Amino acid sequence: MLLGVALLTCSAIQPADASTEAESSSIMQGFPPDPERRVTKANAFIPPYLRWSMTHARELSPTRNLARAKTPMSLPAGPPIDLDGMTFKVAEEPITLNRYLQESMTNGLIVMHRGQVVYERYLDGFSERQPHIWASMTKSVTGLLAAQFIAEGKLDPQARLASYVPELEGTPFGESSVRFNLDMMVPVAYPENVPPDLGLFAATGLIPRRPGMPEDIYSFLKMAYSDGDSGQQARFFYQNGSPEALAWALRRISGKSWAELVEKRIWSRFAEEDAYVQIDQLGTEMASGGISSNLRDTARFAELVRLELNREKSEDSFNQAVHSLADPGDPAVFAGGNLAAGRPGYSYRNYWFQKNDGDNSIEASGRFGQKIYINPKRELVIVQLATTPDRAKRASSASAEDRVDTSAIGSAATFNNLVSAVHGQLPHRPH
Repeated sequence: MLLGVALLTCSAIQPADASTEAESSSIMQGFPPDPERRVTKANAFIPPYLRWSMTHARELSPTRNLARAKTPMSLPAGPPIDLDGMTFKVAEEPITLNRYLQESMTNGLIVMHRGQVVYERYLDGFSERQPHIWASMTKSVTGLLAAQFIAEGKLDPQARLASYVPELEGTPFGESSVRFNLDMMVPVAYPENVPPDLGLFAATGLIPRRPGMPEDIYSFLKMAYSDGDSGQQARFFYQNGSPEALAWALRRISGKSWAELVEKRIWSRFAEEDAYVQIDQLGTEMASGGISSNLRDTARFAELVRLELNREKSEDSFNQAVHSLADPGDPAVFAGGNLAAGRPGYSYRNYWFQKNDGDNSIEASGRFGQKIYINPKRELVIVQLATTPDRAKRASSASAEDRVDTSAIGSAATFNNLVSAVHGQLPHRPH
């Protein structure tokens, strides 16, 4: 079955069972692998092939490197906290963390408190140095990059995006402001045969291209059309086009590739290992979902952001950019959008979620269970890399019915319950 067919026809996915995990462990095994256990572009995002794909993305399509730091950020071990038996709720049913990690097909989970690793777990053969797809957490890197350009006066948040990329004239991305693109408030719609997820996957070469699908990311952007007046009341609609369009502007402004910008401005600050990002046939990076890195470097990225949020705001553009990630968007606008379920009181800005919990907490999130949670006040970072099945159809416009229907095990509400449970296990700082 083609990925496109699978994603468009299945609804909520139930938690993984033992047979699914057993099947996953046999994928791409043997010399050569058995035909029915081989991963192809047609089955890469369908269980049981998904777990292998999420940890071997470089073997599926072309990538570009993100070089490590000369001096990586330290990741010291702290007093360990035994969280395996910790309980929280999935829907109304209690579950232990150990069972949750198995049923959500989590590959790795790390918890840092006060700058130290207090819990670290790898599952199903996933290892410390193994890269893992970030999916849409990549958007949060693009948002941080754009926020630096804004802090440096190189990007005007109120300007039309087309003023930086004339090729986007007449498109909903180009006619909307930089700010509306950054905050997912572009009135955009996608053709039925080029939805915002599968259309981009096809453009990047991750899945087979069906007739009428774009051959590269720039073509994907030009196939979108307006779903209303760019000056109308703001509506939140989470989709892939805006970060790809914004990345185009960053390349045009700087004369550098997205990967060069990320490597120099962000990755070189913390990473112990190289990472990589998927590219299309033109060499254009997938700025909305293409990064792969290991669990520890993902935690280093989150810790870098936390440390900057805990510092006083300064004249440094990186510091200003990080602080802008926690500036709340409008919770009322977010509540009317397609990601509000399980996120009460949240807002969204610069491709980051603001929890608005009084602790200045922010989150990044990606499909199939990728999560970063950063709480500056509690000095807490939680990172999850997973392969939770998700074949729900994504809406093609803000006015269309929202059909994102993930299982309870992979929901934002469940992750919030996990976060609250971790809070309850943390030692209190002595007075």
